[in-house]
Amino acid sequence: MADATKLMIISSDGHVGALMADYRPYLEERYHSDFDRFLVDWNDRGSRNFDRPALMMRLDPESVDEWSEKMVDTHRIDGFTDPRRRLKELDNEGIAAEVLFPDFGLPFELYSMTLASAVGAKQRDEEYKQAGMRAFNRWVADFVSVASDRFTGMAYISWQQDPEITIAEIRQAHESGLKGIVLPQFDLEKPLYHPDFDRVWSCIEEIGLIVNSHSAMSSTSNRAVYTPGVPHAACTVRLHLPESLFYTHNILSHLIWGGVLERHPLLKVVFTEQGSGWIAPTLQSMDYSYEGSYFRTDYREVIPNKPSEYFARQCFIGSSIFSRAEIAARNSIGLDKMMLGMDFPHHEGTLIEGTAAYLQATLGAEGVVLEEARQLLGGNAAEVFAVDPEVLLPVVARIGISAEDVLIPPSGDLFPRGDVHKPLSMTA
Repeated sequence: MADATKLMIISSDGHVGALMADYRPYLEERYHSDFDRFLVDWNDRGSRNFDRPALMMRLDPESVDEWSEKMVDTHRIDGFTDPRRRLKELDNEGIAAEVLFPDFGLPFELYSMTLASAVGAKQRDEEYKQAGMRAFNRWVADFVSVASDRFTGMAYISWQQDPEITIAEIRQAHESGLKGIVLPQFDLEKPLYHPDFDRVWSCIEEIGLIVNSHSAMSSTSNRAVYTPGVPHAACTVRLHLPESLFYTHNILSHLIWGGVLERHPLLKVVFTEQGSGWIAPTLQSMDYSYEGSYFRTDYREVIPNKPSEYFARQCFIGSSIFSRAEIAARNSIGLDKMMLGMDFPHHEGTLIEGTAAYLQATLGAEGVVLEEARQLLGGNAAEVFAVDPEVLLPVVARIGISAEDVLIPPSGDLFPRGDVHKPLSMTA
């Protein structure tokens, strides 16, 4: 008999990618010789977001050493590239299913975002960036096919090309079994609400793909964020992130004030790995601008509803790693909107100390009841990403975490550092 207290956890935020050399067969043949030359450089100094050079930009050396001991030396990190190892990691953490995104380290991409910022690396040529995206989409479709009942893949597609090409790539991603797209960085001269993109939005709406805005991938600006003259290397990420996140959060403004959600009412948009605390004050500010400020009101001819009404109708939050403050504010943020993400394989995710301890430190500490936990940990994600809970029941019975073990206050501070105690206003 199934244990009714076991929690169905669906991680709304996970990352996967191939070993760099393994992308070669997924690239069009015309790029092979250029890619072979790039591989020489990659093998010499390339770094993914969770490799030691990138981690040293953000973490103290002892934290990097801990990561190496617990994730690299044990080969847990192999779940980034190997779907069967990934399933083992999910089972160990009590995760029934996972939404999968790309990560830094795509073809022709030498550095993670913060490392590129620190060394002043040039952005990839747009043609090579698009080639890398297409290679990832082909690769991740194969990854997902290993366990399509547990993996939900997101395609990464450029909009800086002929819209008909973008539409063709979206349709191809859908046909390959991927269930959504990640918004890219948009050119400042052609924002996502530009009329030329209406047919792209219509295509997404027609075939029912989920639209994801993910931090460090999605942005209303394709201008690189650099930090020249930084007084100390440790300050780099703190100078870089606020500017980067502004342009990511700005996607919500473009979708609402640019009329995209009004013109395409069937779109579902998820804001992932960019915090939850900013949502409520942002919508309050937008609603006041709409109803109570001195701004012109004739925009109601094209935006007839309040901004918060569009969000309520069409938007969700891939909150990723909840803070305790976010859980405390869950009703004002939106209990029916928030979704957990374990953020594998990133250091700030739930892996180092374990998902169960993390849930106890957040949901347990804030007195979340069972039905609320079911929404936050899996119910909302199942609805948004069209995951069939019935299919996952045998998985949950086998590996699920018991609510009785985590929906209780911790006896001590399980996470003295990190995201558990992050202030509500802090997004990263």
